[in-house]
Amino acid sequence: MFYLLGANMKENRRNARRWHLLLFLPVLDAESNEVLGYIADISEEGILLFSPTPIKLGQTFSLVIRLQDLKEASLDENITDERILFQATSRWDDIDVKPYFNRTGLVFVDLSPELREVIANITRNVADNLAWNKVPSL
Repeated sequence: MFYLLGANMKENRRNARRWHLLLFLPVLDAESNEVLGYIADISEEGILLFSPTPIKLGQTFSLVIRLQDLKEASLDENITDERILFQATSRWDDIDVKPYFNRTGLVFVDLSPELREVIANITRNVADNLAWNKVPSL
């Protein structure tokens, strides 16, 4: 089960608010239905994906975030589709301080107005959860 434990807002050179998640949401490759990586942070322009293997740069991927993963993370309880399908292009990569994670920056491609609003809602819900009101009791 996923819990949103907190997030930090960071201004960056992309001029977009980027929200860092303290949990990782799985992202599936739409063609293979296999996990490509995990969202480490998100903005309305793109995502930072952590993955166990390198992701080819300059490639556009059809990606999926499952509805159930968003609900369990309390990021968006109002999504009615079973999944969010979107395209993103890999722009940069490096290796995390922990050498078993590859970090890849992906920019969203041709988001519809509806999908853009879903992404905006997710980023707003991350901000709303900064109060730590979703932390489970231990």
